[in-house]
Amino acid sequence: MTTCNWIWKDRLPALLPALSHICQYAFDTSDQEAISYGLTLTSLDNNLWFDYSLIGKQTIALRLCQDDDDTDIVHCQIDHPEEHQPAVGMTFFFLENFELRYQR
Repeated sequence: MTTCNWIWKDRLPALLPALSHICQYAFDTSDQEAISYGLTLTSLDNNLWFDYSLIGKQTIALRLCQDDDDTDIVHCQIDHPEEHQPAVGMTFFFLENFELRYQR
């Protein structure tokens, strides 16, 4: 199943550990650094996306892309098992409606 959405770039550090928790992947700072760097090479207008997989008990595959209109928007395509849809949906609900910070 694929979930498509967008988030503010400053909420990406909360999204990634949440998705990692869902698939039981041990997310760490090297993952955060790889994704941050990979995003610098993306372009929505040129259809250049960054792919990254969170491989835990199950896999969540991410496709991320920065908006080209000089905004702080990150477009997300998240491939995940259908059984994770409620958790992925709730994650986006919290990110859209609350200010969350990862405190580790």
